[in-house]
Amino acid sequence: MLNTETDTTCYAVFADISNYAMLQESTLELLMQIDDPVGFYGEPLAHIWKSMRVTWFYNPEEKVRPKPDIAALGSTAFAASAETCEKLRPYIGDYVEFLPLDLEGEQWYVIHVLAREDIFNDRLSERKIRDDGTPSRIWKKVVLNTDRIADGVLFRIKGLTLGIFSTDRPDSFKSVVKRLGLTGMTYQVSGR
Repeated sequence: MLNTETDTTCYAVFADISNYAMLQESTLELLMQIDDPVGFYGEPLAHIWKSMRVTWFYNPEEKVRPKPDIAALGSTAFAASAETCEKLRPYIGDYVEFLPLDLEGEQWYVIHVLAREDIFNDRLSERKIRDDGTPSRIWKKVVLNTDRIADGVLFRIKGLTLGIFSTDRPDSFKSVVKRLGLTGMTYQVSGR
């Protein structure tokens, strides 16, 4: 039987790109994906994955940000060094796949979230309505049944966006990142 709790807080997990550097695929990697792009949407990729070259994103109009322990890779994934992944593996290894990256000769990994929780309450959630009367992709109100969270370590929510979530439980990604003193992540209370 799964261990569930009724007083769990759910958090959307984000890379802290305001304070830390982020990663981007190299130009060559992007060109190689023109016909068959790679998407980090929660479906397993390890069986087709080939190591990808990435670089630190650089914008000459912004100050250079410090490099985090866990960095954004595009808008739907996180990545971390081999050392950081080894620290995280005992806690999140059952919920993700680690996909190899080459960061300027250094071994990094995509932390590709595979776990899904069935907690989205579509009936009570409300979408914003466009001027033409059709529902938008943007939510006015999102209702999550947090009492149904089974594991709550690091997950996506069935039926709801590409977001990545965690909880405030002691074994959650959010708690482990804090306990290990890792940098680069931020969290926002999600749903109600």
